[in-house]
Amino acid sequence: MLYGKETLYLYGFFAPPGLNSQNALSGDHNQGIKPNIKFPDLNNPFPTLYVELHINHKRAFMEVPMTFSTQPPSPDFPAHFHVAVDIVALTIKRNLLQVAVVQRKGPQSCILDKKSGVVREVRREPFDYALPGGHVEWQGENLVQAACRELFEETAIRVSPADLIQVGAYGDIGRDPRPGRTISVAYLAFSPEFASPFAGSDAANAKFIDVIEVLAEPNRMEFDHGQIIRDAISRVRELMERTPIALKFCEEEFTLGDLRHVYEVMFHPAYNPDADTLRFADRIRREEVNSDSIIAEQQIQFLSKAFTESSRNELMMSMPMNDMPMNYSISRKITRDQDVFSKVQNLLREEYRRNSQLSSAGQKSAREKMKLSFDAANFARKAEFIDGFIEKIPGKTRHSISGSGKPAQIYRKGKAEKLDPPLIIPRRATKPAKRTAK
Repeated sequence: MLYGKETLYLYGFFAPPGLNSQNALSGDHNQGIKPNIKFPDLNNPFPTLYVELHINHKRAFMEVPMTFSTQPPSPDFPAHFHVAVDIVALTIKRNLLQVAVVQRKGPQSCILDKKSGVVREVRREPFDYALPGGHVEWQGENLVQAACRELFEETAIRVSPADLIQVGAYGDIGRDPRPGRTISVAYLAFSPEFASPFAGSDAANAKFIDVIEVLAEPNRMEFDHGQIIRDAISRVRELMERTPIALKFCEEEFTLGDLRHVYEVMFHPAYNPDADTLRFADRIRREEVNSDSIIAEQQIQFLSKAFTESSRNELMMSMPMNDMPMNYSISRKITRDQDVFSKVQNLLREEYRRNSQLSSAGQKSAREKMKLSFDAANFARKAEFIDGFIEKIPGKTRHSISGSGKPAQIYRKGKAEKLDPPLIIPRRATKPAKRTAK
């Protein structure tokens, strides 16, 4: 805002000698030059509009935002570059990190040739996977909007732009063998809601696979999506050290053991960039052959979907027509039906938790071994020292699931948006997992 006797000079689209974007912002330009020389500054090939304010012999510069409309490609200026988005939706389920994947249509897959380092089109196999994603619509869609749209279209997972974290941009030559050159911007979504197998949840129609499984042979990730997954995991680890993002996987009231478990899973060496995922996946595969947990989960998911559809149809039949008022008896029936629906879903959830137990008493499953074991006292000291990270609920404790041991103190989430000091987790060197004997 300008006040009386303040002088305004407009420096147009061409900056005079000595006034470029760097000098203007630092105030080191030649003050004796007038803005009447009309030629571009070679140091500033994309000049912007600067306004010079003379206030008490001090100069300030303000960038005026410019708006541009998107023009469609033309024969005179064809689009050789394509912009795409890829989304890494991560969650923790049954003690392992899982990622949402899709299987693209078409007879060919775009698979990285490890010898040449170039992605080539090869015959599609049933074990070829890709991250959800696609091209950005040029008519008026920004990157994060495209990421939200593509994730929902391909997996039925609905997220908001605030839920997405940018991982990086990927544009190496040879990353996509199709015509033109594709630059992809990767985003990360990290949420416990993705682990729900129940109808109506965000991930009801998505396919989630253990990260160590999808990155291990014979499975193949298309394009450079394997590298994107590894980069996303590194990004999550950084965020867990400097933000309270790990609390998303805790209930409203939790113990330090619950919080520690999230860190112990995420920082396991199996997710290190140099990890041999096949060796880790080997043990999980052999154990899953003799496990009924996956079948039980599929049955529970089927029952949940079937019951949901049946209840929805019955509820719609009970609703009166638009021109008919809802009487008291109909209203009570709808409320009763909703209560029954909620109770059945809760029973299915309890059954799912019971079938998802990692091991029985006296033994440890391969999945349960896929996490680190932090010193509980040391982790507690670090977490409690960070101001605003967690808050102790006075006088409230909880026994462990086994019922043995001393009751654990209950905490709730704090108000801090950043962890200061950070909760630094020492990285463990990658060690190859031993393969089970055949």
